[in-house]
Amino acid sequence: MLSEGPDRPPQHHNEMAQAPPQSSNDTFQGIRKVLWITMVLNLIPTFVKLAVGYLTNSLSIIADGFDSVFDAASNVVGLVGIWIAAKPISEKYPYGRRKAETVTALIIAYLLFLTTWELVKSALDRLLNPALIDAEVNVLSFLALATSIVIHMYVVHYELNAGKSLHSDILVADAQHTRADVLVSVAVAGGLVFIILGVPVADPILAIVVAAMIARIGISIIRESVPTLIDKEVLPVEKVVKIALSVPGIRSVHNVRSRGHEQAVYADLHIRVDPGMSTERAHAIAHEVGRRLREFESDLKDVTIHVEPDGSSTHNTSQEALAIPLRRIAMGLGASMHDVWAHIVNGQYYVETHVELDGSLPLRYAHEIITKIEERARAEIPNLKTITTHIEPAGLLTSVDKTTQKDEDLKNDIMKTVQEIDIIRTCHDVQIHRDEGRLVLSLHINLSGDIPLTDAHQITLRLETRLREKIPGLSRVIIHAEPIS
Repeated sequence: MLSEGPDRPPQHHNEMAQAPPQSSNDTFQGIRKVLWITMVLNLIPTFVKLAVGYLTNSLSIIADGFDSVFDAASNVVGLVGIWIAAKPISEKYPYGRRKAETVTALIIAYLLFLTTWELVKSALDRLLNPALIDAEVNVLSFLALATSIVIHMYVVHYELNAGKSLHSDILVADAQHTRADVLVSVAVAGGLVFIILGVPVADPILAIVVAAMIARIGISIIRESVPTLIDKEVLPVEKVVKIALSVPGIRSVHNVRSRGHEQAVYADLHIRVDPGMSTERAHAIAHEVGRRLREFESDLKDVTIHVEPDGSSTHNTSQEALAIPLRRIAMGLGASMHDVWAHIVNGQYYVETHVELDGSLPLRYAHEIITKIEERARAEIPNLKTITTHIEPAGLLTSVDKTTQKDEDLKNDIMKTVQEIDIIRTCHDVQIHRDEGRLVLSLHINLSGDIPLTDAHQITLRLETRLREKIPGLSRVIIHAEPIS
């Protein structure tokens, strides 16, 4: 329960986001499938380049072949990372293990840097000792490189598209790694051309240029992955505050935090409300904040909303300021209250309201509860002169009879009665129920969207009066007024 004073401890409301169209298990299965396919494809140019490299004694082709080995190795590392990330949420891992995928992306970045180091080291060795450049260049050399380029270009296209559609860090990182291998193969092919033209030194120089490009890709992967690991803000604070303040009843918002992965965002925030607000209303407000935040961010996995008292209760003479404590008192005695009307005469309040109680209660017990509500209200609300209550049975689950011809005739009479009030544009969804001989009626009416709420309420009262006059035995009428489109 929310206490009345400003010293009340904060209440925590947790809003779980609705499941995304694709479940986490489906996502992880899709990532695993892509990694297995790309690993098989990466092994083909690896074996081809290593075989041709050793046959022709071409160090550049051999180096390119070992670079492709890292592709297959990164796929294996990725499969391990996805296997860890796909494990279900548990008590020890309440937020899951999705960050394991991000850690794996960093390992791929490390492999890129390792490739860069090997290329630079090999290139410097050749520049310092040109005699090492003793490669045989033939058709097989270019055929092996062409095979590598074609397969890797397809892998880049396939893996990058899959990574974007599955929101996978590891697939995008691995695709960038493979794109670097395409550049390596192109550079090696260019170096072989220069070797044929009698300029063997071009081979190690191009290798250094390609190494720099690979290192740049590794830095890019780190730049994209580290923010997730160190819990960088995912949702802009200003936007979250604006969305929360759009919910009526919230006075201020603070301590907004968010973190997580692109497809699994977690957030929490503190909202301040009137300290006299009921638990029910505070809970409803927090629920509405969560709903609006999920509309803004569809990948919001979980949002925790802390409800706190603002520290200063409202002391105005508004009807709402009276309705809040009255509803709280009623709820504390097992009742609910609606339609609170307040009048001010000589600085004192005269209140009229409807109170719903269990319909199976004997009248004397129901009256005792009403008396307690009235006594507590006069004791707790200053300047409350009188409170007049109308007792109603709370809604019950009842059985509904099948529609009969008599009901159809009654619906026609209802429609004619509605048409007698000119200001009502249309009427629809007329429902007639009978419960233990009591007739219950509900219907929707359309009014102009510009009509004041007080006028709309008077129209529904006028319609209810006419229906009760024309339909004998009508026990309950529910009229829902809505603006016409």
